Amino acid sequence: MSDLAPAGFAPVNLAQAMAQRSGFRPLSLAPAADAPPPVQEPLTEVNEDDPFARGLAEGQRLAEAAFTAERHQLLALLAGAEALQDEPSEELAQLIATTVERLVRQIVEAAPIDADWLRAQAETAAAMVADADKARTLWVHPDDAVLLVDCPLALAIESDPAMVRGTVRLETSTGWIEHGRAVYLDELRAALGEGAAA
Repeated sequence: MSDLAPAGFAPVNLAQAMAQRSGFRPLSLAPAADAPPPVQEPLTEVNEDDPFARGLAEGQRLAEAAFTAERHQLLALLAGAEALQDEPSEELAQLIATTVERLVRQIVEAAPIDADWLRAQAETAAAMVADADKARTLWVHPDDAVLLVDCPLALAIESDPAMVRGTVRLETSTGWIEHGRAVYLDELRAALGEGAAA
């Protein structure tokens, strides 16, 4: 039975424990590292002719086996409870934010570009710039430039393959204005706490 006992645990003779009148003393589930393990005294010979001694020995054996089994179950339960610790909320939040941003980016990249919607985006960007600034250029993705060929804009249209489809950038002599899917994705990243990095 000693091969079933966990470290720091030694079975005791029930008859000897009952004979001691020292009161109840609970054992710690985590014994001190510097405390030596208790020394087990050898079991006394059981008189096979005495039915009481045989019954007592059998009862002691059953009690020790039940105690050892319960001890193993308790240690397994404690190990399982330790495994149920909460995940760090910052790491979990970062994982969720990254997953949401990746899924939305995949959806946006797979969605077809509607020519009417793209024209409305271009017209909105053009309306934001004063007519006095004649140095205006509308930059779009090359695939989107094809959709704007028939659009009645008084702007030069250039294509930039680095731009996200569905995004328009209006450059003037004093700066630029960007509108569309790339801006929406950047706002999503900022809302999820990732900043402008990606």
